[in-house]
Amino acid sequence: MARSFRLFTIIALSIIGTVSVTAQTRPATSDFKVKYRVTYVAGGQPHSSESVTMIKGARERSENRMGQGFDMTNITQCDLKRTIQINDSVRKYSITPMETDSSTSPSPGPGTTPAPASATPSRTGGTVTYVTSSIDTGERREMFGFTARHVKSVTTIQSSPDACNPVNQRTEIDGWYIDLNVAFDCNQGRPPSVSYRPRAAGGCRDQTKFRREGNGKLGYPLIETMRMMDASGQITFSTTKEVLELSRETLDIALFDVPAGYTQAMSQQELYGAPSATDMMGVGTTGSMPSNPATPTRPSVAVNTAKQAGVIRVGVVQINNKAGKPISQEVLRQRLIGNIQTAGIEAVPLNGISPGEVEAEAKAKQCDYILYTDLAALKMSKLGGLFGSVTGTGGIGKTEAKMEFKLFAVGETSPRLQSTSSAKEEGDDNSAGTAVDTEARTVVAEIKKRRG
Repeated sequence: MARSFRLFTIIALSIIGTVSVTAQTRPATSDFKVKYRVTYVAGGQPHSSESVTMIKGARERSENRMGQGFDMTNITQCDLKRTIQINDSVRKYSITPMETDSSTSPSPGPGTTPAPASATPSRTGGTVTYVTSSIDTGERREMFGFTARHVKSVTTIQSSPDACNPVNQRTEIDGWYIDLNVAFDCNQGRPPSVSYRPRAAGGCRDQTKFRREGNGKLGYPLIETMRMMDASGQITFSTTKEVLELSRETLDIALFDVPAGYTQAMSQQELYGAPSATDMMGVGTTGSMPSNPATPTRPSVAVNTAKQAGVIRVGVVQINNKAGKPISQEVLRQRLIGNIQTAGIEAVPLNGISPGEVEAEAKAKQCDYILYTDLAALKMSKLGGLFGSVTGTGGIGKTEAKMEFKLFAVGETSPRLQSTSSAKEEGDDNSAGTAVDTEARTVVAEIKKRRG
């Protein structure tokens, strides 16, 4: 799920604060299991996925089944202030401490590119205000043994004229909510994080304010649809989350900790099943050194990536951000993967850092091609952005995005395809996403041409 999903979470937190924990009609229990389906549109095509979330006291377990041996489980332990990521296919896990109250900025995640240090002094910008209005429609519906209430919420994000990063956006959430006696809450009353907002050149920072209005009482959503709109009222992203199963049966505490027999991964590559640099000695990739027979090496991690005969699989490397502006590369990569898969070609993520690691991982995952992508440029258009912001006619402004990409056949050093794609849309994410859509179509066309 994508920067839009992260923004959805942030907006939802600003509306809800924390999940309602008032018991309704059943005995108090700290156990909770829910299976839900999320549908969204990416690249003009609808997508759907199912996940399972389990809660026991101060711990949460989320299972995301991606298939092809890349299933992942995430465990949040509020009591220990840490999260655990588990890959069952390789029996590995990693632990990440939670951000503390004193943290001023989160550490960049795997594959992200930190913003370059500013050469000019920081300055205080303007104010970005989140205004949320929630209205209870009075409608009620029986769902999973609970009486759900229908609440509609609207959140507007507005910037003052002197804001570093002007935003003019509206989000509508329409959902059915219930009260659950679930006390899981790692936020502990802290306001929602807005660290996704980029910092402008010169270290400029905006002040963020929140205001809530209306009488709507939310809680746990059983079905919830969210629509994000730009300044013109056009829908830029929409998603629906719907609960399929809900249970309050007692859960085994072992589900919320590291499974017995699993070992801690020393890197993200190891967690995802890619061989380490030591393992790759002698793999036979371009530029690798021959292994020393006298030096013992760990066996390569086997990943269940078997594919059917005749299927073409593309390994998509994490997008390299060369634009100098913060943006979620993982969101863009997932969108790129989704577009390639929509065209009938398999696509899987590759998490290697060096070319040797990428090549080895691609072979382990039975890829036919490797796709490298650079976000080469991400800049605001003078007419649509700067002029529009000054005159009040440009919303969040036009952004020009440019992607540079190369497609290699596994084992080859010369690209089968080397090209660029560009787009101009309102907002950095929309522009970069549209450029990625064009890239996917170009890559798919090249692969199908060579197959034909």
